[in-house]
Amino acid sequence: MPRSKDFTVTLNAGDRAKLTKVVSSGRHPARMITRARVLLALDDTQGPAPDRRVVAERVGTSQSTVYLVAKAFTTHAGRVEEDRWFA
Repeated sequence: MPRSKDFTVTLNAGDRAKLTKVVSSGRHPARMITRARVLLALDDTQGPAPDRRVVAERVGTSQSTVYLVAKAFTTHAGRVEEDRWFA
């Protein structure tokens, strides 16, 4: 049975556009690109988000990284650009 989602990621159109630009431009640190890919994969506005295991496989990272990115995003009030955790 899948674990309930502790931290739900909901992106607005502006945040989604910023994250898409980070992923597609390739001019950012690898850590930032990975976090952006995780957030885009976990976005609930595009339909139900897949399980952490599935997101981790798609992005090429660990399940704990997916969990920690979602936790940081929700605890920082869903701000993408303004927080240091994202950079």
